[in-house]
Formats: sequence, C-alpha cells, structure tokens
Amino acid sequence: MNITEIGNSVVKDVQTRNHKSAAEKIQSLLDCNADLKEKWGAITRLAVTIGELEQAKAASQKFLELAPDEPRRIIQCAAILAEIRQADAAINMVLPLLEKSRTSDVLHFLGTVYTQVGQVELAEKYLTELLEKSPNSGISWLTLSAIHHFNEQEALFTQLNAIQNTQTKVPPYWFALGKACLDIGNEKLAFSHFKKANQLMKNTQYIPNQHRKFVDEIIENQNTQFFENITPTEKSDKADPIFIIGLPRSGTTLLQQMLSAHSKLNEGGELKCLTYPTSEVGQAHINNVNNLDSEEQKSLFDKFRTDYFYYLEQQIDSVLPCIDKSLDLNHHLGVITKSFPNAPIIRIIRDSKDTAWSCYRAFFNQGISWSYDLESIAEYFYHENRLSEHWSTLINKRILEISYEELVNNPTETLTKCLNYIGLTFENDMLSFYKKNSLIQTSSVKQARSPINTNSVNSAKPITEELKAFTNRYELLSK
Repeated sequence: MNITEIGNSVVKDVQTRNHKSAAEKIQSLLDCNADLKEKWGAITRLAVTIGELEQAKAASQKFLELAPDEPRRIIQCAAILAEIRQADAAINMVLPLLEKSRTSDVLHFLGTVYTQVGQVELAEKYLTELLEKSPNSGISWLTLSAIHHFNEQEALFTQLNAIQNTQTKVPPYWFALGKACLDIGNEKLAFSHFKKANQLMKNTQYIPNQHRKFVDEIIENQNTQFFENITPTEKSDKADPIFIIGLPRSGTTLLQQMLSAHSKLNEGGELKCLTYPTSEVGQAHINNVNNLDSEEQKSLFDKFRTDYFYYLEQQIDSVLPCIDKSLDLNHHLGVITKSFPNAPIIRIIRDSKDTAWSCYRAFFNQGISWSYDLESIAEYFYHENRLSEHWSTLINKRILEISYEELVNNPTETLTKCLNYIGLTFENDMLSFYKKNSLIQTSSVKQARSPINTNSVNSAKPITEELKAFTNRYELLSK
C-alpha cells in the first residue's frame, strides 16, 4: 500500500475496532516520516481515539512542523497535550503566543487549561480578559462559570445577562447563565436556563430500549457461571488500580481527588484504560466468554490486564496505585473481577434527585445524550442501578459502598473506611486535597477545588416541582 492507502486503512481499522492494526500502521507512518501534510492532524485524532497517546503526541508534532509558527496550529497541538494529561507542557507551548498576540483563542485555551490544573486566579484572569474583547463567547462564559462564583452586584454578572439576545442558539452560554443564577440563589430561573440549554443540545437522541437491551445482555451472560467457573488472571508486579464506580455527578471526582491526596496513592481520573481494550474486543464477545475454553478465557483477561497498564503508563508515570473513575466502569465489573482479582472497588451513591439535577445542569464534554432530558436521565439511572444491583448479588464482598452524603458530612470517618478497605491508614492531608491542584478534566472542577462542604446536599429541594418529570418516571420504572 502507498502512504495514502495506509492512512485510509487506519481510518477503517479504527471504525472496525481493529486497534492493533491501526496502531501498527500509524507507527509505520511515523517511522517512515510519511509526507501526509495536513492529514497528520487526522492521524493524531485517530491515535487519541484508540488510546495510543505517544503516537498522538508524535503525530501532532508532525502536524506542527508544517507551520511551526502558526498560532492556531500551535493551539491545536497544545490541546492534544492537554487532552493526554500533559497540561503543563500544553501551557508552556501556548504561553509564548501571548507576546505576539493576545487573541481569543490563546486566552481561552490558557483559561481552560489553567482551570484543569487548579490555577484559578490565572484562569479567571485570561478568561475575563477574553470576555472584555469578545463578550459573545458562550464557551468562554461556560469555562469561567465553572470556577467563578457570581453575584448580582458585579459587572461580570451584568455583562453575562446583557447578551442573551445574541446567544439564542448557543448551549454553553445558557449553561453558564444557569450556573450564575444558581450562584445568586434563584434556582427556578436557573432551571429555565438549563432547560433551554438542554433543548439546544438535543442533536443526538438517547434510546432507552437500546440501553435496556445492553444492560439485559450483561446481566444474562455475566452471571453466576461467569463468576464461579472462570479463573481470575494472576496478579502481576504492577500495583492494581483502585476503581471508583458511580453515576456521573454522584461524587466520584471528589472521592478520587481526596484519595489521590494520600501519600501512597497516585492521581487518577477518567483514565479510559479499560475502555480501549474492551471496546476493541466488543461487549458481545465479553458477554459470551463462557463459551470459550479455559485457555481462551485466561488469554482474554490477561490481555485486558496487560493492555490496561500499557495505556495507563502513557498517562501516569508512577508505581503507586492510581484511582480510576472512568464513566463506563459499571459495565465492566465482570472484567475487573477477573482481570484485577485484588483491586479495590468503591461504589459511591448519592440522592437520586440531587444527582439528576446535577447532571441536568452539567455541560458534559463527551456530549452525553441522556443528560438533556429529565425522563431520559431517569431511564439511564434506572438501568445503571439495575446493573449495579446485579453486581451486588454476585460480588458484594468485592464492593465497598459509601454515599456522597456520608463523605461530605463525615469525611474523616468515611475516608478511613475507604482506606481500611484499601489497606492504608488515614492522613490528615487528605482533607486538604483541594490545595494539591492535581489535574481535573471533568465538569466537577469547582466542587473538587473547594474545601469539603455540604452545599450540594439536598440541592434539588428548591426545584422539586421542576424535577417531577424525572421523579415520576423514575418511580414508575422502579415499581
């Protein structure tokens, strides 16, 4: 194949989940310094999609070399670094651009990445400077709203409200305005803005029956036979991760940040290290693993473990156990049990109405279709909770369950319970987790940068009427 054919073949491999072949072809293109010109940008994105982060970094460098002084290209390449957890390198790549031109692109990028690494004052500085020049930047208002507490007397609040007529079709703006109204205590007005934002976001549809079928097939196949007859993989010399399971906005980021502040635990987040190999194999194959012979089963779960650490080592350079709170872990507790037989699993739960309200007002980077509609949120919660109950009937002894409310009301006691389960002792520095400024790439950035508090407990109470679509549907499903 010529270079163009190889490039096209990579796309096909990614689409057909043949990640190994795609990675080999990307590496061949890098090794021969292929003359792909602008297509290096697409190769970079494909490498990120399959978790080949070192290849993504190398391909983005090829893309940058085409015009190394072009600001937009520099920002694109820096964005790749930020996405693969190299935020400091990303900032250092973009900072020199300030000397040439303080454009909106440069200011927004710096504001966003400084937010992720916890340098809030710098983030606010660049974002407010941007908004003085470009007051209609909805996405910049959203980024600022994640770290800024608005009040009615400040100029920023007035400025944000004044541009409503120019933002009628800009979802991030309405999420930002909703957050500002929450800050001033007007929950009902906030709800109306979040409702508008979510209506604008409905470009993809959540199909409950598909989700139901997906969960049903896991429950049917990853059953007692799965757990009793399949031999777990042998533990290697690598430290098992600590898995945190929970619905989005249930406190997973907060718990991860608090645990990561322990001197004998590593950082973490939505690492996706299990997502890459399981998506390559496919859920149907995992569900049918009972049909494989013992050697094939062992090979599969050994692969998941080996691949997990392969992807992890591209993100985190440490021998300490990491904290993995990836969104899809609830779907893979069967895999985790067999591939990581000694790994701690902590499930965090939260009041369903508070969680639903928090999801409804969150602008998820991944574009989560079920979060745009209250009845869809109810459907999603119901099916995920059905799956959680299934796991509990089979591997309850493997799972430590805590609640968000316990964590914020009694943090020392709750963290001690978690650490006893993990095999560690409590450290007081864990309560100062917000001072660590570790990387946070989720919509929980504000809460996880603040001292522990109970502000979000019973947060849905002022809008009980507005949430009836959720509560009625959830109660009906749960009967």
